[in-house]
Formats: sequence, structure tokens, C-alpha cells
Amino acid sequence: MRPKIEAVCQTMAADLITRVIPAISPTYHQGTVGMIASILSIIGEEWDRAASRRVEENDAIRKLFRDAVPQVNDATFKQRLSAMSETRDHDLHISALEKSNCELRATLIELHAQVESQPGPEARGIEAAIWKELRDSTERRRLSTAQF
Repeated sequence: MRPKIEAVCQTMAADLITRVIPAISPTYHQGTVGMIASILSIIGEEWDRAASRRVEENDAIRKLFRDAVPQVNDATFKQRLSAMSETRDHDLHISALEKSNCELRATLIELHAQVESQPGPEARGIEAAIWKELRDSTERRRLSTAQF
């Protein structure tokens, strides 16, 4: 038998909440166990989507870069932006995807800073696309268990 990680985490979290917390004291320890149960729930939810969310986000940022390249004035940055837009995620380890995401986001910040200082509707379009991607990435990261 090969247990599903998300089901194991959810079962353990439920067991901690329904059986362990009522059986222990003081309240401080109950709170600690409740926090552990919450973290297990988050791990269970994130387990299944972790790689796909990062690949989707990385691809969305790369597309944004491809669309923005014609509007970039700085030749060096334009070349780097173009090169980054053509990269792909070949290593699907979460650590590798996260590293790629951090590099893409750092460049996205640079792009945002550049287009904010540029006049014209093209710059406003890129800026709007950046804000849209930031909203979309927030939605991708939303947890169903979050209380906020």
C-alpha cells in the first residue's frame, strides 16, 4: 500500500484536533497541537499542487517577459529579459522550481520599475499585465484552510 500524502496529512490533522487536543492540557499545549494540525493541513493541500503552481506561475511570468520585450528601451535589460522569457523548467524538484521563480520574480520587479517610469499606453499595458499576474499568483497560492 502506498498512502497518499495529502490524505495522510489531513487524517493526522483531524486526529490531532478531534482526539489529541481534548485529551491534553494546559491550553498552551492545546494551542501548539492545533498549530501543528493546521500546518499538516496546509502541507496536505500544498503537496499536490506545489510543482504545477510553480510551473504555471513561471510560464506566466515568461510570457509577460516575451510580451514586454518590444517595449523595453535598455538594450542590456532587453537582452536579459528575452533570454529569461525563453527558459524552461526542466527540473521539477520544488527547490529548483522555487529558485527559478525567485529569479523570474526579481526580474519582474526590475521590469516593473522600468515601465513605471516610462510614459505611454504600451508601458501602462505592461504595468497592468504585471499587476494582473501578481493578483493571479496570489490566487494560485490561496489555501482553502486559510482563515484570512
